[in-house]
Amino acid sequence: MNELEPLKSIFKDRIFKIPDYQRGYAWTTRQLKDFWEDLVNLPTDRYHYTGLLSLKKVDKNIWSSWNDERWLIEDRGFKPFHIVDGQQRLTTFVVFIQAISEQLKAIPENKDKRMKKSILVLLV
Repeated sequence: MNELEPLKSIFKDRIFKIPDYQRGYAWTTRQLKDFWEDLVNLPTDRYHYTGLLSLKKVDKNIWSSWNDERWLIEDRGFKPFHIVDGQQRLTTFVVFIQAISEQLKAIPENKDKRMKKSILVLLV
């Protein structure tokens, strides 16, 4: 696909794996600060452009050995991909979203439901 996609559609019904030839997560404080500054300084009426994400669809002869995820592919129709380029950005977004999710869970249910809803809308 050669068009811009929102983050939610990138994750919809897809499984991502990092191929063995890719390096591990390597972002340092400098890249994380840049990422955070980009988000904080983003006007509310604009979208954050995260750069290119290059994915390669994984053949059955490879994903059939993915024991933990195979049922999602076979039973639920998820599509398996290797992340060829963009792993650092994508991993950072996943960690960021997970951290927000944990913070939302820590807010008592009867405490400011509007705030929770607003944050969830931004993520979706």
